[in-house]
Amino acid sequence: MTTESSILKLPEFIIGGAPKCGTSSLYFWLAAHPEVYGSPVKETFFYSDAKNNFGPGPHCSKDDVSVYAKYFQAASAHQKAFEATAHYLYCDNARTELMNLPTQPKMIFLLREPSMQMFSHYRMIRYRLNGKQTTFEDYCKKEDWHRLADYSLHLSKWLEQWGHERVRVYLFEDLMRNKEAVLSDISNFLDIDSDFYSNFDFEHRNKTVKIKSGGLHQFGLKVQRYIPHGVQKLLLPLYMKFNSDVLPEMTDAERALLATLKSEKRADREELQQLIPYLPLQLWD
Repeated sequence: MTTESSILKLPEFIIGGAPKCGTSSLYFWLAAHPEVYGSPVKETFFYSDAKNNFGPGPHCSKDDVSVYAKYFQAASAHQKAFEATAHYLYCDNARTELMNLPTQPKMIFLLREPSMQMFSHYRMIRYRLNGKQTTFEDYCKKEDWHRLADYSLHLSKWLEQWGHERVRVYLFEDLMRNKEAVLSDISNFLDIDSDFYSNFDFEHRNKTVKIKSGGLHQFGLKVQRYIPHGVQKLLLPLYMKFNSDVLPEMTDAERALLATLKSEKRADREELQQLIPYLPLQLWD
């Protein structure tokens, strides 16, 4: 018997990961592939947990899967649809609900060396979103960064529930150094043509800069979802030239704190390597 959910266009893969780990860049690079369709809204938050630190609570608590399918309704029959709500990595609801979609989607997660991941997130909050003038040390005290950076804890839940065959994990550092090779591997995982990424224009998206006008930037973030990707690519250089500035250099205090944080996460790194042996974690040295 054919059910409504079985004929809806739903994602065949989803991108998740920690903040500032390259999910925006990967989203745009994959959305450019002719065999792939990216949701016009990168992060739908549809299967978020009710309590989270990154966005709204779940829409699925009040909307059925047909509402979720509207994000992908413009995809053609042969395209693999996807979205990229990064913090699904931490969401119990996403881990359970996405697994049961009739498309049996695959998951791609991006990770970054924990101390640099948090430092990049701090700088985004302070300089790009015009947050309060707090120090990196105060930020680390307030943010529950140890929980967010305990990658093995969160990924072990996904792997136990989904299995290794439906989950693939990559490092931000590897992605940025070896873009074509990593996208080729992802293409094979998704069963799409990897030759598309030969000589591809890998433009870095969501790079942290110092924003001059916070109000203008917030307006831009709100309307971004309604602007086609091709138009965004044309407008972004002009916008950044008008409304961005160079970030200040890392201070000695910040550098010292980063070294301490990196040392504190050594045991977690070893657990992660045991959980996912293929990860090139030497890139975090």
